Amino acid sequence: MKTMSKLLFGLVAASAAVALLGACQKKDEPGPAEALGKKIDGAVQEAGKQIEQATDKSKEQSSEASSKLGEAVDQAKADAASAYEKTKEGAKELTQKAGEKVAEAGKKIQDASNSK
Repeated sequence: MKTMSKLLFGLVAASAAVALLGACQKKDEPGPAEALGKKIDGAVQEAGKQIEQATDKSKEQSSEASSKLGEAVDQAKADAASAYEKTKEGAKELTQKAGEKVAEAGKKIQDASNSK
């Protein structure tokens, strides 16, 4: 019986060794889970690249829009300043003309009162 146990033990040990060596062997082709994992990794990397590109494009467009907005604000300020100056000059001219008319009217009133 001892011989049988030793023989059985030897067979089990040899089978285990063969199974372990077979499991340790490097396979040329990946298994389905590994292949799926590689596809997922590739998809995630591609999505990351696309997100980065979209973010860069968005930043660029935002910068351009900000620049255009700044230019529009500067132009609006210049237009407002110009309109203010024109209005100020117009008001000055009107005030001067009104003063001249008042002076003429005053002179006519004086002339009218002197001739009586």
